[in-house]
Amino acid sequence: MTFFVFWYKWVETIYSPSNKSLMRNLGFIKENGLWYADLPEFLERGLGTRNNLLMVDGSDTFLDLLSNQGNRVTLTISEQDFEGCKGKLDKIDLGKNQSLLDSIGHAPVDYGAYYMVNELQGKPFQHRLWLCPVTEFVFGGYPNQIFISIVNN
Repeated sequence: MTFFVFWYKWVETIYSPSNKSLMRNLGFIKENGLWYADLPEFLERGLGTRNNLLMVDGSDTFLDLLSNQGNRVTLTISEQDFEGCKGKLDKIDLGKNQSLLDSIGHAPVDYGAYYMVNELQGKPFQHRLWLCPVTEFVFGGYPNQIFISIVNN
């Protein structure tokens, strides 16, 4: 990862002056059939391995949908609703599917959180997905709600 790309990712972080909430553009990349969050700063700080960034247990299929079955997608994410928001994830439970994580090769984790997407792009939608502890790096915890919008795919 070059310095310019690293710097650009941090510049992409936007602070909304009206509600002081953090909005961030976060990229996802699909390689060899597996989705990864594009968080070089997580790796550079020595907080985990690339397999900590795997998107699994519903997150992968959600990214397939958002990317139109592509290999890249960038989302704007926030704990607060924002203009242009296209979907909302509601936290429904804590837990993990250890056998699935083991079979895919996800890095060892002690926990995670399940979210439900009930609406997407203004239409009813039902999709359950799991987010690993890297969510705490991005948000500082597991938010009760995560609002999203597609930047590009």
